[in-house]
Amino acid sequence: MSSRILMVEDDRSISSMVKEYLDSEGFLTDVFSGGKAAIQTLSDGAESAYALVLIDLMLPDMSGMDVIKAIRRDSLVPIIILTAKDNDKDKSLGLNLGADDYVVKPFSLIELTARIRANIRRAVSMKAYSAGVGSDTEYKDGKSISDDLIRLRDLEISVTRHTVRAGGVMVELTRTEFEILSLLASHPGQAFSKERLYERIWKEPYFGNENVLNTHVNRLRTKLKAASGEESAYIKTLWGIGYKMEEA
Repeated sequence: MSSRILMVEDDRSISSMVKEYLDSEGFLTDVFSGGKAAIQTLSDGAESAYALVLIDLMLPDMSGMDVIKAIRRDSLVPIIILTAKDNDKDKSLGLNLGADDYVVKPFSLIELTARIRANIRRAVSMKAYSAGVGSDTEYKDGKSISDDLIRLRDLEISVTRHTVRAGGVMVELTRTEFEILSLLASHPGQAFSKERLYERIWKEPYFGNENVLNTHVNRLRTKLKAASGEESAYIKTLWGIGYKMEEA
């Protein structure tokens, strides 16, 4: 069954080119020139029909950022930003609002397709993993992990429910933030290089995509700190290496 893509892009030359290429690669691509129509389509119950959303940040009727916020209120569908702005601030803001990845125009259609496939694989893998529940495996010092529940310090992560509590407070995370936290928390004290962490989460080669990873980790830290009130970070930066989850 072909994966359906929702694309929000007002430049017809770009949307036609992308649609033609993606359709030739086995996808089904629906194109919207404005954000309002796309949001309405998703809110009418079509969200589950789409495997991924492509969003241009510059739209004629509303900001692409507002489209991302509207989608993220109700859906975890993967979102890739299409932007002509090679601006770290714009990319970081989009990722902070819940986008999963970005591609800067002009982009390679081969690269875009690879990013689409990688993000869809991540979403499918996450759903499949969340469907299973297994037995606990104990870690030292009372920390434990199961296919359903990960406990570490005052964190409680439910894989099947896709929920996180820090200090007893519910923390709202994007899919990417959740996957990063789950991976690090299930290996407390273990160092992950940025390359390894990126490839485990995005399921594609690293290619030095440091800004994407750093933005998600920084946003994750901010949310955990706001919920727990702890000054110390759960996730420690290992300068020149990557990240690890603090054990205590």
